[in-house]
Amino acid sequence: MSEANIDARHIEEAEYLETRAVRSRLLPRAVLVGIAAGLVAVAFRFGIDELKALRLSVATAARGHAFQWFALTWLIVTAGAYFGVLIAKLEPDASGSGIPQMKAVLEGHLGLNWVRLLWVKFTGALVALGSGLAMGREGPTVQMGGAIGHGIAGLTGVSGREQRALAAAGAGAGLAAAFNAPLAGVTFVLEELQRDFQPVVFAAALLCATVATVVSRFASGSANVFSLPDIPAPPLSSIWIFIAIGLAGGVLSVLFNRCLLGSMSFFSRTRQRSPLTLCALVGFIFAGAAIYSPDLLGGGHTMSEHALAGAYPLVFALGLFAIRFLLIHLCYATGAPGGVFAPLLSLGAVMGLVMMRTAAQFGGLEGVALAACVVAGMSAMFSGIVRAPLTGVILIVEMTGSYDLLLPLLITAFTSYAVAEGMKSTPLYEALLQRFMEQRVEAPLPSFAPQFGRVSGYD
Repeated sequence: MSEANIDARHIEEAEYLETRAVRSRLLPRAVLVGIAAGLVAVAFRFGIDELKALRLSVATAARGHAFQWFALTWLIVTAGAYFGVLIAKLEPDASGSGIPQMKAVLEGHLGLNWVRLLWVKFTGALVALGSGLAMGREGPTVQMGGAIGHGIAGLTGVSGREQRALAAAGAGAGLAAAFNAPLAGVTFVLEELQRDFQPVVFAAALLCATVATVVSRFASGSANVFSLPDIPAPPLSSIWIFIAIGLAGGVLSVLFNRCLLGSMSFFSRTRQRSPLTLCALVGFIFAGAAIYSPDLLGGGHTMSEHALAGAYPLVFALGLFAIRFLLIHLCYATGAPGGVFAPLLSLGAVMGLVMMRTAAQFGGLEGVALAACVVAGMSAMFSGIVRAPLTGVILIVEMTGSYDLLLPLLITAFTSYAVAEGMKSTPLYEALLQRFMEQRVEAPLPSFAPQFGRVSGYD
């Protein structure tokens, strides 16, 4: 054996031993992160459900009195948004969905006081989402999971690249626990958070997501997020409807991203000077929208379920989409802590319903279930807005159990992705990250701001 071959073999052995050592440090910690992220996600979901039940009971008691019902809805939404914003002011990085902030942490642009972030995000998002704002819980669970991973890594003596890996894995575990979707949690880490693929990161993310999902299912059952009957795979002759849904989803995704950023800029001055005024405006609009349909309140799970069941007529669904579109952007403009995944999925569900009902008037959709188009609409909006098509497809499949729809979902997702890319639209979280970093440069933390526990965690 030549000297060069011997040297190469020694290098391979050294790399193997180093990788094994990293795994031996990371994987046991990944189990701890998965357990903690799963427990936090379960507690968060339980708290939101309890507040939602309380809100519905109060609203139901006033249902026969239109003015009282309107006033109560207005007050509940206004109070939830306002107190959510006030709580988030205790840790500015806890506002919004939290995913752009987590991306900033993983890229080394932002330090992290993980203890303060965790309790502020949990409390603020709980109040905001429990009041009925059109925001989701997945963004907060992603950020809280990332904070848990970062914190456990620091407490157990891990730093640098390995700490980033555990933070990313914890973020994926948060998504997995929120939607009972472990594979989507892993692909989200690889597609959105840690794009430089490393086997160690993959292993940690997979283990974290699996453990968090097990914890979540022990607490809330193993049923899919959406309970659907078996949906047969549509015939190849109907592929055009899924391409059409992808085209529509791509265009609407670009519009969604631009409107979201525009609404945040438009209301930024009001949000800073008089957040109560903005929250009261949002609450008033929500109360009026709830008269049109109570499904417009909340993260959108009920709306998606009703769309999957075909409960909305065409004209009503068009109005529902337009109002929901407006409400999501108003909520995000307040700065209240909450995510956008579930709301955008509800938009996609209604969009798919509208496309199916419209196309059915022209025929040629024999053998295509309405629910298949609704599910495709979810995939299209996710892929176009977030620009993570593989995560979008896997997430929808795991949420619905519709594995027979994998091919049409892939077609829809990548069509939407191609349209959004062709229109040169920046992916949502990239745009929010850029805006977030620009604001931090313009308005850095004052010298007297509390910095205890805020560490970078980077080499």
